[in-house]
This record gives sequence, structure tokens and C-alpha cells, in this order.
Amino acid sequence: MIQIINKGAAPTSLLAEGTLLSDAMKADYLLHKSAYKNGSKKFAFPYAYKSDDVKNKLLDVQHNKCCFCEAKFVNDYFHVEHFRPKGRVDKWPIGPSSYPGYYWLAYEWSNLFLAKGKTNTSFKRNFFPLVGRITRNRTHLDKKIESSLLIDPGSENPRIHIRFKKEEIYGKTARGRKNIELLNLRNPQIDEARRTKYGILDALKTSIELLIAKGSNVTDPTIQAMIRPLRYAITPQAEFSSMAIDLLSGWPHL
Repeated sequence: MIQIINKGAAPTSLLAEGTLLSDAMKADYLLHKSAYKNGSKKFAFPYAYKSDDVKNKLLDVQHNKCCFCEAKFVNDYFHVEHFRPKGRVDKWPIGPSSYPGYYWLAYEWSNLFLAKGKTNTSFKRNFFPLVGRITRNRTHLDKKIESSLLIDPGSENPRIHIRFKKEEIYGKTARGRKNIELLNLRNPQIDEARRTKYGILDALKTSIELLIAKGSNVTDPTIQAMIRPLRYAITPQAEFSSMAIDLLSGWPHL
């Protein structure tokens, strides 16, 4: 999971159209409270939240990576993910759905991210479990302070909760372990991609150490050329950079 350090301002189209749509939903909710609460009436969500400029800006600030699994979007489909689900909220891991969802946040920039299609539709879905016994905000009039079980990549540092031993992801905290479970961050496809990346980085690191042990100077251009991809691997732009950071933490040659 990645932390998005500087998401910046919302795209102008989202601010303009999203504000109008949000205001209309809030007004309609006040007219039909009972119907919205029992799910007999549901909000429609025009696609302003996934316009091209929204997707392009999210791709940029997320470095073309899934906000949850850190895999790059390469020839595959991504979703504009609502961190707080917009239409309804399902009880995790199983249980009844509650209506409406966080409709008033459907066009809120801080609530939008990009996620792998399978991660979003098969695992994150409409779940949004809270810590403790507090009930969630059900309307735009509610002002309860929510403590999310899910780690918000826009405002939290996931590395407090999730780390790596070699290529294996693990939860450093109970919350981290729950996020790994809910988002299925251990799955064959992602595990294989991480394993491949780890093998390349570790082999390069080992080769550099062997050359230095045999008398090569770390300032040698050949050694520096080998170190360069390791330096890149720990930057936010790199795929699985959290794993690389744990591999290279404290390594003296970066």
C-alpha cells in the first residue's frame, strides 16, 4: 500500500460538476429520507468522478500504481475507487448492507483513488468497517468522528501498519493484518510479481556487495550504474517501493 503524499487540488471539472451533483443529492435526501434509508430509493451517480482529467490526475499522483497493492497499471483495467463507498456500505466480512452510502462524498477529491479492477470489485467492494462500536455517518448531516479500519492512503502512512520480510507482506499491527486480509494483498498474481521484483533487486544488491568485497570501489562508475536502479526502487514512482525500502533499509551504498 502506498501513501499519496501530495494529492493536490481537485480537478476543475470535479469541483464544478461534482459540487452541483452533491448539492442536488443532499436536497433530494431531505425530501425522501425514509426511502433512502431503507434502500427503496437509491442515488444515481453520474460519471463526473471518473472523468478523464480525474483519472489522469490520479494516475499522476499515484505514479500509475494501485493505491492498495502497489502494482503498476500495465495493460489492465483500473477503477476509480471510493474509499468511503458511495451507494451503500456492506458489513465486513459478512452481514447486511446499509443505505445510503456516503453519497455526499461521491465527488469529494479526498475520497477518490485508483485501484486495480479486481482488487476493487472482488475484495474492497462496498466494505468500510470502523474501529470500535461507533455507528457510521449515514447522511451529510451526521458529524460523528469515524475511525476507519481501512488505512486511508491519502492521509495515513501505511508503513506504520504493513511491512515486508523479503517479498512477503505482513501486518506490523492488528490493523495492518486486517487490511491485508480485507484487500487480499496476499494473492498469487501480486505475490508472483513481488517475488520477481524482489529477486531482481536482491540479486543486484548481492552482486554489488561481492564486487566491493573483492576490492571494487563503490564510487566506480560501473558500481554506481548498478546502484542506480536500487536507488530508483525505493522512490514513490517505483512498483512495490515499500518492499524495496524494507530490503534496502540501512544498506550503506545507496
